Amino acid sequence: MLTVGLSPLVAVAQVTEPLLPAPPPPTLPQIPAEPGQPIPAGQTVTERPRPELDPIGLHIGDFFWFPRVELDEAYNNNIFATSTSTSSDLITVLQPSFDLMSSLPQNAINLHGGAALQYYARHSAQDTADFFVRTDGRLDVTAGSNFYGGAQIAQSHIARTSPDSPGNAAEPVTFTSYMANAGYTQTGLRVGYQAELAVNSVRYNAVRLTGGGIAPEGSADVDVYQAVVRGNYEFIPDYRGYIRFAENLRIFPNNLAGVPSFNSQGYRADLGLEILPYGFVHGEIYAGYLSQDFRVSSLGSISAPDAGARLAWNVTRLTTLTFNASRAVNTTNPAIGNGTGYLTSVATLNVDHELLRNCLLNANVGYEIDEFKGISRTDDAFSAGAGVKYLVNRNLYLSGTYNYQQRSSSGTAGVSPFAQSIVMLRASAQF
Repeated sequence: MLTVGLSPLVAVAQVTEPLLPAPPPPTLPQIPAEPGQPIPAGQTVTERPRPELDPIGLHIGDFFWFPRVELDEAYNNNIFATSTSTSSDLITVLQPSFDLMSSLPQNAINLHGGAALQYYARHSAQDTADFFVRTDGRLDVTAGSNFYGGAQIAQSHIARTSPDSPGNAAEPVTFTSYMANAGYTQTGLRVGYQAELAVNSVRYNAVRLTGGGIAPEGSADVDVYQAVVRGNYEFIPDYRGYIRFAENLRIFPNNLAGVPSFNSQGYRADLGLEILPYGFVHGEIYAGYLSQDFRVSSLGSISAPDAGARLAWNVTRLTTLTFNASRAVNTTNPAIGNGTGYLTSVATLNVDHELLRNCLLNANVGYEIDEFKGISRTDDAFSAGAGVKYLVNRNLYLSGTYNYQQRSSSGTAGVSPFAQSIVMLRASAQF
């Protein structure tokens, strides 16, 4: 299955606490920089403003509207992620989207939306139509404190490469998610804090099976409620220590007959160090413990040490190295037979280089381990990719990417391994 570029569509049946201390502010058109002006601290190669090439949007009162549309042509050599009898296909992807960003002197209200329409040349049953609509905003209390919140509705699908994809499905499993969050944050002082509440409700649609028949996917429906608190202290300039605690409740409203309820309650507690973006490296690292306890005692729990990082290193003015690592507990669909869930550990390394002002190069590599609970299975996944993005002008850019992924599985309940390569060309118009 082709992975499209609309990140809000990558929804999962859980809510995880934010890694960053506060939501990023909206990005609005900027005045062109004077020649030789230093790069602002903390900006990576991809985040750096390019006023002569960035879209300027349409100014509507106190808002800027940024519409765009992307057209992709891709070749996937293994669309069903199988180890034998692989099937390839050409895929056309149309992705319209927009951002409506406020430019108020205080407070903020934004609206975002988009869709990803995939059309397979030979396997039309694999066509998908994903979309999302999201709103978010901020109510300033003081210069360093604010209330914030957001809400989103999205329709998406489970990729064939995911452990949660049923092997006998004739088409991708689709689901709709409803998400909302609200919080308060205090920044700008030596002592800071943040508190947030979030809810995510996911509803899965029935899917046609290979050979005939319909499989209801309602047993995967889940409601997740989460509370997160975080406090930090700047013990020396540009370095903040913090403590973060998150608790969640996962409710599966549709139990399978004869199968124990997968309802669970979990927490995550971490100590971390945040490095502010004024040196050559910025980001954060943290470590702690996470646990997910099932209400039915016979199902046990999923517990493990927690660790993660988000670090960016501007090696030179033209090259940025980014490292990300995290762990998460995924509770699974009882009907699939993947045990009670799995612990996912992911690490990625990304290199971005500005070859020319309007030509960006990228290379990335990633590794993932999925440790299943309740069954004997461990999956290892490796991914690598490279790409180039050419900014023709502020209204048009072209890009090309190559991505490779392979997954192996061990244990008595292990599944067949697979490898997949995707080559994609993109043309995007933006305003």
